[in-house]
Amino acid sequence: IRSVGYHIAGEYRHLIPQKPKVVNMNFRSHAGILNAAAAILGKMFNAFPDSAKQLGKDDGVFKGPRPGVFNKVKMDLISSLVNEKRKGTVILTHDRNVKKLQDELGGYQLVYGIRAAKGLEFKNVIVLDFFNSLPQELQKPWRELLLERSTEDFCMNFPEVEGQLKLLYTAVTRCIETLFFAETTASLSGAAFVRWMTTTSVTSSQGDDQPIATLNNITNIENMTMTQDEWLAAGIANADAAEAEESNDLFSAQSLMQKAIFSFDQCSNNEFSSKAKIHLESMRFREKFSSLTDSSKKSAMIQDEAVFIQKLLNDDSMWQEAAIIMGKLLEKNLLSEAFRLCKDLQLHFKTVYKKEGKEMSSVLLCELMNKIPEVEY
Repeated sequence: IRSVGYHIAGEYRHLIPQKPKVVNMNFRSHAGILNAAAAILGKMFNAFPDSAKQLGKDDGVFKGPRPGVFNKVKMDLISSLVNEKRKGTVILTHDRNVKKLQDELGGYQLVYGIRAAKGLEFKNVIVLDFFNSLPQELQKPWRELLLERSTEDFCMNFPEVEGQLKLLYTAVTRCIETLFFAETTASLSGAAFVRWMTTTSVTSSQGDDQPIATLNNITNIENMTMTQDEWLAAGIANADAAEAEESNDLFSAQSLMQKAIFSFDQCSNNEFSSKAKIHLESMRFREKFSSLTDSSKKSAMIQDEAVFIQKLLNDDSMWQEAAIIMGKLLEKNLLSEAFRLCKDLQLHFKTVYKKEGKEMSSVLLCELMNKIPEVEY
């Protein structure tokens, strides 16, 4: 309707009202991608204030993984990634490089020029060799811009950078789910971009500060199949599934926890990995203890339960192992698993056993804590 008004209003176009509402809620891309896009726009508006109408920052309806970065990655790894591990991923690059990259990627057809892709959207995107393909004379200006070293006359001296920033923004906003930036050769602008993206913080939806993007391990193609945030999410999902499975099938729970550890190691999250390893250690001990006590009861044909309990309590090596695991669980605040460990020990002695009016779990905990070696927690 407003377009018709503009068409017939002639010199009175100023009387046509503005749009009643500017929408800044993005229903297509998630927050991880939109934060990267907003950061690029921020650079453009700072260096070129009149480059475009400045609107409010787009907010994503959904949370999502931050972009991943492949710095100085070999082209054959990218080829293996898109032809085998991540089929269907779209490569975006400078339009003049499309044919060259298609050939280098073994005839891979999903290579688009960024200008040609304008208006399109793709689920998974790799922005390939954007920076090392920039003209040599603009490498240093780009570095100065990204590292906050540009001067006030930057827009006058390097007007071409404005168009390139818009091109980069277009590439980022073509992506819906998973975005990677990949540079196969070193360049001044590429190194500055990697440093800027992986060290500049933005406030996440949880209120904590996180870098705009994460750096992937380019020596491991398995690691390159997902962003670091996706590996972390996979690890948490497997750890949650393992914990839910413990009461039903301890063997399956251990398998899931091993997958969680693998995922945490892929994203180099040492804190979560160490917690998962301690949790797995406790699971294995509980399984071993269950097997030990069941076989001991059957072979010894013990009539007096109290005698059997006392015999096990006197087995210092086993209790010291249990105590050390308990100490690690408490140190890492894994209270649920610590409770399950005590409960499993209790169940094998029957829940009716009491000592000095206390439930067996309390007695076992006291016994355990008395046997923990002197270690500062």
